Amino acid sequence: MKLDVVKREKDFLRVFGNEAESYLQGQLSQDIEGMLDGESRFTFLLQPSGKVDAWLRITRQVENDYLLDVDKDHGDSVLSRLKRFLLRTDCTFEILNYFLYTEIGNSRIEMDLTDCLVIPYSWFGFEFTDYIFKKEILPEGFTLVDDRLWEETRIKVGIPKLGKEIDSSTISASLGIDDSSVSFTKGCYTGQELVARIDSRKGGTPYRLVKINGTSEIDSSQGYLFQNGEKIGTVTSEVSTDDGFFALGLLKRGVETPSEVQILSNDSKEEKVFIMPLDG
Repeated sequence: MKLDVVKREKDFLRVFGNEAESYLQGQLSQDIEGMLDGESRFTFLLQPSGKVDAWLRITRQVENDYLLDVDKDHGDSVLSRLKRFLLRTDCTFEILNYFLYTEIGNSRIEMDLTDCLVIPYSWFGFEFTDYIFKKEILPEGFTLVDDRLWEETRIKVGIPKLGKEIDSSTISASLGIDDSSVSFTKGCYTGQELVARIDSRKGGTPYRLVKINGTSEIDSSQGYLFQNGEKIGTVTSEVSTDDGFFALGLLKRGVETPSEVQILSNDSKEEKVFIMPLDG
């Protein structure tokens, strides 16, 4: 057995108690009732206004005992947000120091790992397997590769990141992942009204997440997309390649994809780039 994995920095929270399931059901956009032990689902944690507080993953460990994992440095804000509406509820929160390694791909190798959650998942046709350990150990056969590979991969496949593609002004539907992170058949939850209203509109959100690639150099802190001289979007994350870059960005409603648009390179020259939908 040999697995190449990247170590990813994540924050982990345990949510448990006799009313943990019912409480989380009313706070998360995903339907968690009926989840099986070991099952995982992506979900949004929303503001009452419907804007995104966090995007995370929930894993049922056993009945009324759940593990949440979220991008590094966002665990405390998730904890604070979840506690905000906690009132006379048998539900306890605990910050955990767990460790996550990701195989980019899914070798489907059967392994007997101690104190480990194994979570395979797909993202727009790309396969991944996450290994979550309670202790910082690297089992025999696991080989660490450069963790920059994860940032490159997540941008190429369109996985959003808190603080990059997601902030407090984000509408969940703009990220193009509501199908995997929202239940439209569950009961009420905090922030549901905006999600349902946007879903019923044909026009969609003012901006949507897209993939970008080009041959110039670009810095997301200065990157804007243009079409016929009009600013139509921004670059949120980018990674350099041997012959250019891959990026994620937010594109204005009404602009077709795939298509060719313009961007200003680091030396302020106008360059052509190609924009694609997330599933393209």
